[in-house]
This record gives sequence, structure tokens and C-alpha cells, in this order.
Amino acid sequence: MTTIFQILKTILTGIFLLSLIFQTKPAGGDFAPSQAAEPGDESKYIQISADDEGFDTWNPRELTGGYRYGQTMILNADGSLDVWSAANGPGDIIDLVSYKRLYDDCRKSTREVIAVKPTPASHDQMWTCDPGVIKFGGYYYIGYTTTADDRGVDNDVCIARSKNPEGPFTEKWDGEGWGTCPAPLIEYTDNPDFFGAGEPSFVLMGSTLYIYYTWALDSAATRVATADITDENWPAHLEFHGECIPSKDSGDSSDVVYSDEYGRFIAVFTEKRFSDSSYVAVWESFDGLNFRKSGFVKANTAKKLHNCGISARADGHIGAGDPVYLSYAYGGAGDGDWGNWATRMHKVTLSLADSPKTDDSLESNSDIKVSRAPVSPVPEITTIKAEHQIYDISGPQNILIMAYDSDGMYFPILFGAKFSGYDESVIRMNGSLITPVSPGTTGVHISWHGFTGDFVVNVTQ
Repeated sequence: MTTIFQILKTILTGIFLLSLIFQTKPAGGDFAPSQAAEPGDESKYIQISADDEGFDTWNPRELTGGYRYGQTMILNADGSLDVWSAANGPGDIIDLVSYKRLYDDCRKSTREVIAVKPTPASHDQMWTCDPGVIKFGGYYYIGYTTTADDRGVDNDVCIARSKNPEGPFTEKWDGEGWGTCPAPLIEYTDNPDFFGAGEPSFVLMGSTLYIYYTWALDSAATRVATADITDENWPAHLEFHGECIPSKDSGDSSDVVYSDEYGRFIAVFTEKRFSDSSYVAVWESFDGLNFRKSGFVKANTAKKLHNCGISARADGHIGAGDPVYLSYAYGGAGDGDWGNWATRMHKVTLSLADSPKTDDSLESNSDIKVSRAPVSPVPEITTIKAEHQIYDISGPQNILIMAYDSDGMYFPILFGAKFSGYDESVIRMNGSLITPVSPGTTGVHISWHGFTGDFVVNVTQ
């Protein structure tokens, strides 16, 4: 009897220990893929509230300024967040996409790296910005806004992929497969003097990928397309469904996720952007194609906010009990301070209400000051350079000086650069403005906080 009892006890103990193992959330890695869920109760409206005034995940650099906007965030099983943002680019490249991982309740960060950058002499040569990320089939797919027009208009959506979240995302959809010369995923076909198409966001429902993107003339509407991801070359076979969120009041890009708990798609975007009365609008959909107003987030948020995003798992779903984060860029909207933005994050709560919340005058946002960003390794600036090494000018021209750091990131020098050593019979300089005096060639020396550089100016007739 004793032997049998001991055997049974050992077996039961083993079963108990195995159950603990399978109930334990893995450290890192992916959640199990979400299944297509049944729509929720359409008589209820989703609400999102910021739990507190949040914290910054990016501060403009004291010497160079700069930004990290349009964050897209993937929640990992260990609670960390993979974060991609539009970041300052060097020279003629306006924006790159940077990557970092936030951990320890998003209060610490890994070192930031460049994940996506333009391919020279190609369709995306001007910039890669406004990222949206989804993961399936062993790849991270990142959609982004880009153009070959140096006016920054007539944008398209392109897409690249990588097996690693940090990239590099060098496999780009080329119109027929995954190569190196990018072609549009979403091609803008309207008036080329306007913004165009961009700012993608993705949600995966079973094998159907929902692709949301901005289509903007004088104002920004959101459109949706779908694709069957069982075909590796799914970008070649999109089904377009048209507008799902109409043009908005000084609004911007919609970031869309799916709530498994509440059975609906949730879209967030900013309204009255860059103003003291700005807020995050919340819309919802039960089929992913038709959205309605649901609520807004204003209390506890900063003034002058724009380009918001909301976290989800790698497939674009928010699981029941998942922590949810809302992020946006803010500040720096005035003349001479454009692009000098901080990035803030809030932990938020999702709930249902009996009626939509639409009157934003009932709440006010906060006069939040830039705070300390999460602790992360800070790369050192190693050199400075002019945007071009040779300038051929026949009239006044502003030049841009860039600071390069040890991680290969780039930041424009907004103030403090000094210029000397030039021939005053050929040019005059007032800050970064070059004014020609007479035809000729002269070198110019740059100095900034102990760093130096040089460039050449040719004044033509």
C-alpha cells in the first residue's frame, strides 16, 4: 500500500508541476496567434482613458533637437514593447525608421538602431517614415510613407520585411516579389500636389490582413484594403474597400488594432493636432470596414499632441488582460521650433459605455512639461558635416549641418553652429544663411561645441 501510495503521489506531483509549466507565460517571444473573433455588442461604445500623465520615451536632444514620431508598438509575451518611430535622417534623407525595445514597465530602453532607410536612386529615396508593423509567417512586415518627389508630396505606401524586429529591413516589395528596389504597396493616384497616401497600420484576422492607410488631399481620410496572407506575394493581390474613416478636423493618421475582449476594431488618431485643445479621437468598427465615433482621450494628455499610436500584440490584437499603451509626439509646433518634439506614453484603460463620448469641450488636457525619458545607453556624437560638401549657388541659400553619433544616427543642428574662414568678397553668412556677393569659390569652416567640419561654396554668375 505504501509503495502504491508513493507512486500515485509522485505521478500527481509530476502532473501538478507540468500544469504549472504550461500555465507560465514564456519570457519573451510571441503570443499564440489570435483567431478571428465574433463581433461585440454594437449597443456599447469603446472608451479609452489615460491612467495618469504618463512619461516620455524620447526627449529632444539638448544640443540638436529632433523627434521620434508616429510610433508603432508590438507587445511581447514578457511585457516588453518593440517600438518603431520616424527619426531624423541625414542630408537629403528627411526621415528614417528607428527601433528600440522598452522593458521594465517601459521605464528602460535598449540602444536605438536604424531599422529602415531609403534605397538610393529608388522610389523611396526621399524618406522612410510613419511606420506600421505586423508579424506573421516568421517575418516582421513594416509599411511606411515615402515619395520620390523632393517637395514631400505625392506619397505612396511601401513595405519591407525582416526576420528580426531591429532589421535591417532590406527585403522590399518590388512589385513582383521581395527584392531590393521598392515599388508601392499602395500607390497614390490623385492630385500630386497633395500629401497622398501613407501612414499604414495593420491588423491580422485569421488569414486576412487589414491594411489601413491615409489618403490625403486637403484633409486626411482613412482607407482600407485587405489581402490573403496565404500567398507570400500578397501585396500583388490587394482588395480595396475605399474610405472607412472620413476626412478629419485637422486630424492625422489612424492607428488600428483589434480588441479580442470587446470584439471590435479600434482606431485612434489625433484631432486639432498641434493646438492647445488637441486630443486623441477613438473610433470603432465591427467589420473592419465601417467605423463610427466612439470616444476620445483628452484628460491627462499633453497639449500640442499629434501622430499617436496604440500598442497591440504582433498580429494587431489586444488580448484580454494585456497592458495597453498610448503614445504620441507633442510640443514644438511654433515657427523655428518645428520638428523639435518629445514623445510621451501613457498606460491606458479600455472599457465600454452605453453611449459615445464626443464633446471634447467637457475635458481638458494638461500643460505637461518634457520629462526624463526611460534610461537607455546614450551614444556619443562623433562628427559634424554640412548637408552637402559642395554648394553651387546663385542666390541666398540656407544650409543644414548634421551631427552624427556613434550608432550611426543623425540629428540636425538647430542652433549654435559657427562659420568662419570664408572669403567675404565671395559670400556673406548670417547664421546658416549664405548670401552670394560675387562669382568665385571659397571654403567655409564649421565649429560646434568642439566639433569641426568644412564645406565649399561656388557662386555662379
